Amino acid sequence: MTYLMPALILLTLPGVGHRLGKRRGVGEPSPGGYLTVLRDRPFRRLVIFGLILTTCGYAQVEVGFAAYAVRVAEVNPRVVAWALAANTVMIVLAQLLVIRRIEGRSRTRALAVVGAVFAAAWLVLGAAGLVSAENAVLAALCVVLCSAIFGFGETMLSPVMPALTNALATDELRGRYNAMSSMIFGISGVIGPVTAGPLIGAANGMVWVATVVGGCLVASLVALSLRRLLTTEQDGLPTATPASPTPTPAPA
Repeated sequence: MTYLMPALILLTLPGVGHRLGKRRGVGEPSPGGYLTVLRDRPFRRLVIFGLILTTCGYAQVEVGFAAYAVRVAEVNPRVVAWALAANTVMIVLAQLLVIRRIEGRSRTRALAVVGAVFAAAWLVLGAAGLVSAENAVLAALCVVLCSAIFGFGETMLSPVMPALTNALATDELRGRYNAMSSMIFGISGVIGPVTAGPLIGAANGMVWVATVVGGCLVASLVALSLRRLLTTEQDGLPTATPASPTPTPAPA
C-alpha cells in the first residue's frame, strides 16, 4: 500500500508519461549517451563534488560513524540508536524550513554550506572521542549532536542536488543525467566502508576524522568553483526582469 499511494498521486500529475524531447527522425544524429553527459563540464564538476561529499559524508554514516562512536568514543550502542533517531527528527522538523530558506538562492552556495555542515558534524564526533575518558555523558551528547547536525545538512542537499542536475540536463539525455547522479551514491557506498576501517584504526580514529572533515571542506570548494560555470538560472537565482520604459507624454 505504501507504494500504491505515491503511484496514484504520480499519475494525477500533469504531463506524466509524455515525451519531453521530440522524436528523432530518420537520418537525424543521436542525442548522445553517457560520454556526452560526461563531456558536460559543469555536470562533470557536479559529479566530482558529489563523489567527494558522499564518500566523506553519507558513506561514512553506514560504517565510520557507528564504529568511531562505539570503539573510539566508547559510547553504548544504544546511544548510536538515539543518534540515528535524532537524525530522523532533525530531517522531519527542518526540511520545510530549509526548503523555504534556500528558495531563490544560489544552489552552488547551498551545496558548499552542506559540505561545511557535514564537516562540523564530524568535528563534533571527533570531540566525542577526545572527551570520552573524562566525561562519558558529554561524549554521548556529542555523538547524538553529530547525527542531528548531519541531518540538517541532508535536508539542504536533498532538494538542491537533483534540481541542479535537471537544470543542467537536456530533455533528450535527462534520464542519463539523473542516472549518473544516482550512481554517485552507489560508488561512494563502496569506497566509504572499505576506507573507514583502516582509517579509524590509525591514531585512535583521528586520521579518519581529519580525512572526512578535510574531504567535506574540499567538496565545498568544488561546489564554489562550479558557480562560474553556470548561468544565473541554472544556479537557481531569480533572473532580473527588464524594467518597462517610462512612457513619454505626447506633445500638446
